[in-house]
Amino acid sequence: MIFENFLTIEYVSTFLGTIIVTMLIVQFFKGTPIIKKIPTKYFTFIVALVNMIICGLLTHTFSFSNLYLMIINAMLITFTATGGYDFAIRNVRVDKKDIEEYSEEIVQKVEKKDESFKK
Repeated sequence: MIFENFLTIEYVSTFLGTIIVTMLIVQFFKGTPIIKKIPTKYFTFIVALVNMIICGLLTHTFSFSNLYLMIINAMLITFTATGGYDFAIRNVRVDKKDIEEYSEEIVQKVEKKDESFKK
C-alpha cells in the first residue's frame, strides 16, 4: 500500500479541510516567540484567510469579488477551530467547594448502599 497525497488541494479547499489545515498550522507555530504575542484567535483568522486565498489561487477560483466571502468564511473557520478550546478549557470551571460537596454526597450514597447490602 502506497501512502501519498494525505492532503490534496481539493480536500484542503473544503470546509473540513480548511479547519484541519488551519488547526495544524496554528498549533505548529503558536509556540514561536513572534506568534506568542498575537492572540490565538487573530492568528487563526490570518492562517484561515491565507489558506483560503492560496487554495483559490491554486485551483484558479480566486477572484477579488469573492474576497468578502473569504473573510466571512475565515471568521467561521476561526470560531470553529478555536471553539473547542474555548468550550473545553476556558468556560468549564469547577470550584474546589463543588468537588468537595459532590464527593461527600457520593460517599454518603455509597455508605447507604453498603449498609443495605449488609442487612
